[in-house]
Amino acid sequence: MKNKNRNLLVIAILSSLAILLMTYKCENKVNNKTDKLIDKPTTENAYSKPIEGLDIPYQHFEVDAEKVNTLTTNEGTQIRIPKNAFLDEDGQPVIGKVKIEYREFRNPLDFYIAGIPMELENNGEKKVFVSGGMFEMNAITENNKNASVNPKNLIKVDLLSTSKSTDFNVYDLDKKTNTWVLKGKDSINVKNKEKELTALSIPPVPQIAKPYSFSIKDDTGEYPEIKEYENVKFTPINLNTCAISNAQEMKVIPREHGIYEVVSITKLGKFRNERSCLCYLAFEEGKDYNEALRKYQKKYGPLIQKKNDLLKMWDKYELDLAKVAILKSNLNEKITRTLEVNEFGFVNIDYESSFPTGVELKPNFVDADWKKLELKNVALIEKETNAIYRYTNKIKFNPKKTNILIGITADNKLAFIKSKDLNKLSGNSASIQMYIYENKLVSYDDIFKFIFKN
Repeated sequence: MKNKNRNLLVIAILSSLAILLMTYKCENKVNNKTDKLIDKPTTENAYSKPIEGLDIPYQHFEVDAEKVNTLTTNEGTQIRIPKNAFLDEDGQPVIGKVKIEYREFRNPLDFYIAGIPMELENNGEKKVFVSGGMFEMNAITENNKNASVNPKNLIKVDLLSTSKSTDFNVYDLDKKTNTWVLKGKDSINVKNKEKELTALSIPPVPQIAKPYSFSIKDDTGEYPEIKEYENVKFTPINLNTCAISNAQEMKVIPREHGIYEVVSITKLGKFRNERSCLCYLAFEEGKDYNEALRKYQKKYGPLIQKKNDLLKMWDKYELDLAKVAILKSNLNEKITRTLEVNEFGFVNIDYESSFPTGVELKPNFVDADWKKLELKNVALIEKETNAIYRYTNKIKFNPKKTNILIGITADNKLAFIKSKDLNKLSGNSASIQMYIYENKLVSYDDIFKFIFKN
């Protein structure tokens, strides 16, 4: 009987191993027509929040499931929801209100605090995901049940990003297996601040005439198009290049951005001489100017308001980016990456990257007094890369980069060493001297400023 029990036990173990191997099998070939399963993250820190009581908060919205909705997040991302975008537990379109919870992860500190797995193993090599933008979205019905995505009416997200690279792919996180599933590509749109403002084509506000402003008049009656300028004066942009004079013919040619070209044409037989002057329109102070200003405001008022709104939007975008992004960005460009939500939960725009190389250290941590430190959730952040490198054994980093090494002490304090000191260490270094952030870890903004701004 004992031998029989042993045989049964071996069979059970082998069966379990076979199931595990099948579950975490990695498909190496990318197939755009089918989902690709990425290997399970390789560290024990995967999807565990390292700082007790601190997480990336959700933003909450409520929508009517039977109507088209467009939501704008605090970060400026737009969520475009078609009608009947949600399914209930029975696979039927949801009727009534749906609560949306949403949060974004823009930088390595976000990934770290939320405990999001960013590691994978591909062909036996441990790698990380570099993110071009990530979010989590969930939907709850009025009876507090989780709604699922309606594949016939997919939600689209216009996610603000700091990268316009086409190397990224879209992945969904399978929470059951902690694996990322490849879903395809996103599309990229880049807006330029100066181009957007210029496209509004708003001429300058009318000017009060200056002593050197001039007027034109048609004494011949042969050029009725000149008549509309009889109460208008022209102020040369540059007196040195203005060379018009009395002539047999005058032309006024509107140019871009409120500039007018005044042309005087002198004729004598076959001889023809043209002179021009670039000008702004101007009016005599008083009744003429007030009337011109009234007409200007009536004609261009809506465009002026649009311009002001656009400037406010860009100012907010720059402020928001300064708060959450550690990568250098062109603030005159707004990059939007658009994707479809195939499944609620975590959605990430990533590409695979290798761990940094250059220096390799043993994780012998000590505090400022050189006393031994036991750290958990050890991670390296490169300010030039939107990724986080978690370590359980040897610490690897590129000394040519701006590096920050962080970890959590046994009493839940943030231990750190910044680039200035870390990059001085070599593979021969016996210890890594960490400094302790003594304040209580309750504020994301405080930690962000302390790590990246100080």
